[in-house]
Amino acid sequence: MLEPLRKLLLAGLGTVDLTEEKLKAVFDDLVARGEVGEKEARELISGWAKKAGEQKTKIQQQVEEAVHRTLERIGVPHRSDLERLEARIADLERRVPRAPDAG
Repeated sequence: MLEPLRKLLLAGLGTVDLTEEKLKAVFDDLVARGEVGEKEARELISGWAKKAGEQKTKIQQQVEEAVHRTLERIGVPHRSDLERLEARIADLERRVPRAPDAG
């Protein structure tokens, strides 16, 4: 159930990276043709990369929140709940004497 969501996220994040590469190639071409200065191209790429990074982080957070809500809705316990239960079981095992082997 969660695998398609994970694949969608990875595809989206990969698209952001691929688009950045293509954008750099376009600006390199514009600089080579003299249509844009190298400094201006670097500033534009830097600004775009910053915005893309922010968007990537935002998307990751939204997906994590959606997964968390879904897991909560279907009743999957949190890691902290499992750790608490493991500690409780270990405590009970220490308190309860073990039965001698019947064998």
